[in-house]
Amino acid sequence: MKMSFSKKNISSLVLVTALGLAACNKFKDTNVSPNAVTTPVTSALLTNVETYLGSDAIGQASASNGAPLFTYYTPYFVQHFSQIQYPDNQLYPTTGVSWDVYYSGVLEDLQKIIDVNTANPNPTATGGNSVNQIQIARILKAYYFSIVTDKYGDVPYFNALKGALQVPYDKQQAIYNDLFKELKEASAGFQTGGAAVTGDIIYGGDASKWKRFANSLRLSLALRLSKVDPATGKTQFMAALSDPGGVIDDNAYNFKVTYPGGTFNYPMYNLTTASVVAIAKPLADLMNNYSDPRVFAYGQANASGVVKGFPYGLDRTGAQSFITTNPDYSLAYNTNYKKQTSTAFILTAAYVDLMRADAAIEYATGENAFNFLQKSITDSWAQWGVTGDIAAYLVKIGVTAANTPLQKIQEQMWIALYGSEMFAWDEWRRTGVPVLTPAPSATNPSKQIPRRYPYPSTEVNLNKAAYAAAVGAMPYGGGDTEVARVWWDK
Repeated sequence: MKMSFSKKNISSLVLVTALGLAACNKFKDTNVSPNAVTTPVTSALLTNVETYLGSDAIGQASASNGAPLFTYYTPYFVQHFSQIQYPDNQLYPTTGVSWDVYYSGVLEDLQKIIDVNTANPNPTATGGNSVNQIQIARILKAYYFSIVTDKYGDVPYFNALKGALQVPYDKQQAIYNDLFKELKEASAGFQTGGAAVTGDIIYGGDASKWKRFANSLRLSLALRLSKVDPATGKTQFMAALSDPGGVIDDNAYNFKVTYPGGTFNYPMYNLTTASVVAIAKPLADLMNNYSDPRVFAYGQANASGVVKGFPYGLDRTGAQSFITTNPDYSLAYNTNYKKQTSTAFILTAAYVDLMRADAAIEYATGENAFNFLQKSITDSWAQWGVTGDIAAYLVKIGVTAANTPLQKIQEQMWIALYGSEMFAWDEWRRTGVPVLTPAPSATNPSKQIPRRYPYPSTEVNLNKAAYAAAVGAMPYGGGDTEVARVWWDK
């Protein structure tokens, strides 16, 4: 299994307590310690999976010197961040990106949790009620699979995680249908009583909060269908909204990771002083124009008390030239928001508010778009610990109770989803808001902002037939390129 950065950080925990490696059958009686643990410790696996959530959402993982460790492109696609010293990721490289961190990492761990608890059901298991462990793992598995399919399009799904190297790719539409089913069933499947689930650093095993997250994720997936299949999208949106488990409608229920520090640091922590990632100029300029107080959380103010964005999409020569004449640019995040123990916000009340405002218009849900837009700003400002005159802000952005343009709702999504970069990229691809100018130093042939990740290069060699079939069946053509579109990105 190839490990992610967060997995390496706790590899000793997982290896010692969670993974029992079977010896060759020939020597199994003499080569295995009778004291060895051969059953995975599910609480350790769950913590491992949840620890990775922040790095994946923010799109940043760094070494102690601030140098990037992974190929994360997403925050640069949506122009929330600008790279300074290592600009390659924002210039749209076309090489395939490995998905091992998902298939051989977090998804495999989640499948182990499901398998162990299915084989040994026990309401008082050490890791907590087996049924509830399974439901949490199913919800997280649906979340991670939604990321995989939204990055690549058609991917191995129904026959994945079964040990085979050559697995057929499934259509994204079929995957989405199953994700809706999984989230609904998992939310309804929690049991009362039994031992509390342990190892859950998100919700502490609280089933009621997991139900809210599952339903909120259903909202996000349903809204994504607004262009390709609005009828199904509305049906699924309304079903999630009416589910008795509720949705994330308050910051107390936010799906987030608060890091304890030490071994488990907030992913942006090592970038506190390293000049590696700045707040991008398009975002900073818009927020400054609106006098949006969140800009002082999103970027580090300079000596003049201003958050100054860094031009997006420069190569290293261009970046160094800008720094020479503009040393007062702002790094990404205020230092108070990238401590060892800071919080990575993933799916929040503000995002749910904005989805409901959007759906009030696109799906005619009967809810009030203005009210939910206003609530989203209240929730987002509270989430980031900033204050201001919300009524004046609404006037500034050009919204009234009598006139709430869809474009303004979607623009607020782009602002509010800072730090939740996969959702931000999903929404930008779905809406086209805001209009973004591609990186001027782009290295990809089209010079356009990518709309998907090319498949991993290993698939060409190890899963050739399935890969070829998937590439030949791209829903809108384009081949295995970064500008081809996934099914819902119509």
